Amino acid sequence: MVQKFTLSGFLLTAIILITLNGKAQTQPVPYALSGGSFSFTSWDSLAIAGTYPAHMIFQYVPSNRIGVFYNDSATDFSCAYNLSKRPRVIGYMSKGIGFVTTSSSQYNDCNSGTADHRFMGAALLALNSTNRSNIRVQFKSETLIPGDGNGTPATPRIWNLRLQYRNGTSGDFTDVPGPIEFVAGTTSGDSTTIGPVTLPAACNNKAVVQLRWIYFESAAGSGGTRPRLRLDDILVQSDALVGLDEPVSSTFKVFPNPVADHFSLSISDAFSGRILISNLMGQALLEMPYDSNTNFYSCSELTSGVYIIQIQDENGRIRGVSRIVKK
Repeated sequence: MVQKFTLSGFLLTAIILITLNGKAQTQPVPYALSGGSFSFTSWDSLAIAGTYPAHMIFQYVPSNRIGVFYNDSATDFSCAYNLSKRPRVIGYMSKGIGFVTTSSSQYNDCNSGTADHRFMGAALLALNSTNRSNIRVQFKSETLIPGDGNGTPATPRIWNLRLQYRNGTSGDFTDVPGPIEFVAGTTSGDSTTIGPVTLPAACNNKAVVQLRWIYFESAAGSGGTRPRLRLDDILVQSDALVGLDEPVSSTFKVFPNPVADHFSLSISDAFSGRILISNLMGQALLEMPYDSNTNFYSCSELTSGVYIIQIQDENGRIRGVSRIVKK
């Protein structure tokens, strides 16, 4: 099943409204991948300022800088979606959204007044991947207006849309390996569908995974126009974890179970990887190396309760999933 989110019917995520000068980042409600694939296909230029597509938010960043950024110093985009000047997000209906930035930051009331150190930064999507694996992301990007190189077409400004992720709602983001990004072209209408690309295994089975498409300058060229880039047709698919009551391998076993402070594993295949232990909400609590030559692992720091244990090989493939009970 694919569940789509468009402006039709105003399927908008619940948000916390902030003042236009606020620097706090609102956290979107995660979309549960257990309910089907996520799809973003449309956003209207007449959408109400301060609202966002379900499970998403758009962000300003505090500086107009060259290079990739990873930190969390972001401001919720709070302006209208049909502005014609200064940094902005534009609604393009069935073509998604467009990112535009300028040398001057956005006004504190989005139309006039004091420039408020807000430059276009990112689109963020929150997911819940509990009991899901092999999370695959696909999206479309397009150069709507290329950089003009300030009259020198051979050396235009280059801006990118790069995909990043983090687990949870705080801390730095990490580039999806590749990196996975769209690079502005020199011709209007230059578009590419990227993916599907599989997220790192660290994103599997998590209560909150945040994806972020950042808009940044990778080459200043000879200056002039900054490229306007479009983001559209976001599709996130996933697979169910193998039944938690049955391991992937018929010989996969945790013993003793219930466990006290230590446990051993039995699995038929010889490989190296890692062991992840999470609670029933999908929050990772322990991670340790796994080697088929090692057969004694500690879980003494866990409190009494039921946990999910997952074994992954060096390529991030899940080789076993089961429950354990901690005494």
